[in-house]
Amino acid sequence: MKNDHMIKEHLLAENEDLRRRLEEAEETLQAIRHGEVDALVVSGIDGDRVFTLKTDDYPYRILLETMKEGAVTLTPDGSIMYCNNQFAQMLKLPHPRVINSSIYDVISPADKKLFGAIFRERGTGEVALSLKDETHIPVYISCNPLELADTQFISMVVTDLTEQKRNEAILKSERLSRSILDQATEAVLVCDENGKITRASQMGHELCGKNLLRQHFDAMFSIQESRERANSSKFSISTPLNGEIVVGVPVTFRRDDGKVFELLLNARPLLNQSKKVQGCVVTLMDITEQKKMADALQRSHTELEQRVAERTNELRTALSEIQDLKENLEAENIYFRQEIKMRHKYGRILGESDGLKYVLYRAEQVAATNTTILILGETGTGKELIAAAIHNMSPRKDRTMITVNCAALPANLIESELFGREKGAFTGADSRQIGRFEIANGSTLCLDEIGELPLDMQSKLLRVIQHQEFERLGSSRTLKVDIRILATTNRNLEEEVTKGRFRQDLFYRLNVFPITVPPLRQRAADIPVLAEAFISRYSRKLGKKITSISKETMKALQDYQWPGNVRELESIIERAVILCPGPVLQLVDKLKMSSLSLESSAKTLEATERNQILKTLSENKWRIEGKGGSAEILGIHPSTLRARMHKLGIKRPRTNDWD
Repeated sequence: MKNDHMIKEHLLAENEDLRRRLEEAEETLQAIRHGEVDALVVSGIDGDRVFTLKTDDYPYRILLETMKEGAVTLTPDGSIMYCNNQFAQMLKLPHPRVINSSIYDVISPADKKLFGAIFRERGTGEVALSLKDETHIPVYISCNPLELADTQFISMVVTDLTEQKRNEAILKSERLSRSILDQATEAVLVCDENGKITRASQMGHELCGKNLLRQHFDAMFSIQESRERANSSKFSISTPLNGEIVVGVPVTFRRDDGKVFELLLNARPLLNQSKKVQGCVVTLMDITEQKKMADALQRSHTELEQRVAERTNELRTALSEIQDLKENLEAENIYFRQEIKMRHKYGRILGESDGLKYVLYRAEQVAATNTTILILGETGTGKELIAAAIHNMSPRKDRTMITVNCAALPANLIESELFGREKGAFTGADSRQIGRFEIANGSTLCLDEIGELPLDMQSKLLRVIQHQEFERLGSSRTLKVDIRILATTNRNLEEEVTKGRFRQDLFYRLNVFPITVPPLRQRAADIPVLAEAFISRYSRKLGKKITSISKETMKALQDYQWPGNVRELESIIERAVILCPGPVLQLVDKLKMSSLSLESSAKTLEATERNQILKTLSENKWRIEGKGGSAEILGIHPSTLRARMHKLGIKRPRTNDWD
């Protein structure tokens, strides 16, 4: 209401100003008519301009130059032939720069189409003027035809709507604020700098029960801080008026009719542009019912705690037993989940080569026993598959085989992972942990990559394998287990023993029944079967329909040396399936030995050389020199071949079978 009154006063002041200027124009006109003035001086933003007017034109020119609206005379193409000083001031341009310019240059780009229609139809409407500082002002324009000396012009009156738009926005904001205020669930009170209430929400009126406006806050609300803050002083409106913010203060309010409310009070000062306090806003949230519910809940909580305390002693022993069982089950569950994640991608071993058949024959021979098995082979040959096959053919197949990746275990945690630990065994051991040996009791334990195990752990492992007993870390109690040991490695353990990196006694304990898995380059006959299986798997996974493989691709796969073995073959097939555009699989990239593969191959170069020399000598019945001898086949001098044989420890067998 206060803002409505101010707007009305502003409009009355504008009307009074217009009436005054018209009276001044009339007085000037009378002076001109009586010959008292020969010319009229009009002050403009570009300096004083002197108009030499005919007597008959005086009234109109005076009216145009003194009116508050902009007046413009336009040619039919939109050029500004004349404008009054007010229009130039709207554009914030010197008057001469406006004359002879195009009216379209000062119309906002967004309104050019609308203005064109108003201009052509000689109509009215709202558009925006575009100023040189890239700001815009809203205006109301009225276009009318004008004929001067038999020439058609357009007269346009421009009214600045900036103030009107601002007033409309203020009114709209005022109505919105009032609507929001009345819908608030809290009692919202606005006070001036003297503490008098100038505005209140609907809830504020309902809470107090009588008229609040223009009343002092402290007089209307006798507020006492609640028992949670009994030692504090009584709240006063002077607190926020002194610039302090009050947040979440529980208070008690007693209304005149005796009804008591529990409230949550917030107060915040209102600051003007110069950061001076000009009032404050107080919100009062009624928490009476919440308070009652909280008190009842607290009483129930106290009673429940008492009942729980009474039964705690009775349940303590049972809970301890349950906790022990829970820890065991959780440990087993963790290891079983890990085994499921490490489950091999295929349920059976693929291949029909003689080398693979011999490996499976050896595995079937030893599976039914409890003999320790050492599975040897290069990385990626499928040693874990052979270990799983041996377990599945053994009497222990009904229990899950537990696998330990010795290369992946942190050095400081290997012992606790294998043998378990008691709570407090070392810093950070805040609970008891079941080890892999204990979990594998009655089943098979596969020690994958056994060659990576540190020396200090090898001696402890030897004792467990020999005696089937161990102690948890931090415990003196010996645990007996029944475990079948399978070990896999891609290292040459004999060489590791020679270099002092692997215990000889542990090697002999593991090497009871060795099985060597041949590399893929020695199983060329298995590549088609493996390739088809991988193609089928990844075609389904990637949503492709690949039905065959080209002969060139298959030949390239069989000719490649496969330093990464089956694992590398699977990766190459997956990449080829991703890139394959049709139903026939083709290799996009040529197969070539990577630098990593070459580095890995270099480690076995000596073994490869030894095998090749042995193979050539065997095929030639150990004949070194002469036509068709081993030296000629290998492309080296006979003395060089003898030197290599001596270095590699190759000796002719003590038999005459070769003669």
